[in-house]
Amino acid sequence: MNKNCLIVAAGDKSLHRQYIDGPCDFDMHLLVYDNSAEKWRGDTPYICKLHGYKLKMTYAYLTANPEILDRYDYFLLADDDISMTSADVNAVFSAMRRYGLQIGQPSLVDSYYSWYHTLHDEFCLLRYTNFVEVMIPCFSREALRKVLFTFNENDCGWGTESHWPLLIDS
Repeated sequence: MNKNCLIVAAGDKSLHRQYIDGPCDFDMHLLVYDNSAEKWRGDTPYICKLHGYKLKMTYAYLTANPEILDRYDYFLLADDDISMTSADVNAVFSAMRRYGLQIGQPSLVDSYYSWYHTLHDEFCLLRYTNFVEVMIPCFSREALRKVLFTFNENDCGWGTESHWPLLIDS
């Protein structure tokens, strides 16, 4: 059993198949928010049809299935429009484990961004910060347990990520 969990809020135009294009050191859980669940049925044994925003769906999924929190060490929560390969996803989990990170995110390349420090810097392997963006955060199990309630605090998730470092005393 993998110790890493990738949760993707997936719709009809989801890019999540890129995430499983090679060897995977993770299980992928799809939370399908539209009518495309049948289209993705063969991609993973973990598929659930829900409605709403990624964080609210993740909150509903994990509180309805609390054993999932016990099963994995790390959780990467990806928007379905992020372009990554399985090697990229594996590298995120590897870095989280190697550096003992509680919250992190991969840097963004050719992506929409709101915060400059989330962009890729070819001269950096790792940058420490007190903020990760909501589009692709990664949590240790312990950190996710501490911040999970915030996923259900508002309808869109806006501003939620500002509280995460405070809640884990980072």
